[in-house]
Amino acid sequence: MNKIFYAAGGAAAALVIVLVWSGTGPDAKPSYADANARLKTRLAEHQISMSSPIKLKEQKDIDEFCRFFKNPDLQRLVLYCTSTELKDQTGEFLGNIHMVGSADSPKITLTLLQSDKTMANLGTVKTVFESVINTVCDCWQQQNPGGISISQWVDGLREFHLGDTKTHSKSREVSLGGKTLQLELTENPDGYLWQLFIYT
Repeated sequence: MNKIFYAAGGAAAALVIVLVWSGTGPDAKPSYADANARLKTRLAEHQISMSSPIKLKEQKDIDEFCRFFKNPDLQRLVLYCTSTELKDQTGEFLGNIHMVGSADSPKITLTLLQSDKTMANLGTVKTVFESVINTVCDCWQQQNPGGISISQWVDGLREFHLGDTKTHSKSREVSLGGKTLQLELTENPDGYLWQLFIYT
């Protein structure tokens, strides 16, 4: 496995997929409705249901439910927030997708998921990662970083983490098609929490 992908890191709070929607090209400035619809359609192809979004725009609600970033510059981007739930084909709760940004269009999307101590849902984690990445762009397939797939990237961090003594591990940043990706894995009392960041 290409060693540029993995490094030990500090503590993290949740499995978070962070996407900053591109401001150029055919996907420029999608509305919240469009962005949520695209993700819902993509996930449905894999028998993963996504609820209709709850919309939060009052500052008091954002402060209570949409404080996702320790970095104040990122948190300042959160002027509007939508939240949806993900469930598998049996109705089992998988996690949430939050979209945040201006009132007009999302700037960042976060997907939160939990794995148990055996990572029994690792296949579902990979499916969600692949679905969200491919909804934003097909840059991974086009550029094939390190000669590995998204699934292999997830497996690589899992193996790296389980071979280390730290409670948190992360990949190094990978730049693709004007976007930066980073994957993180953290132990918690319920098992493992993953984070995937995609910045544009």
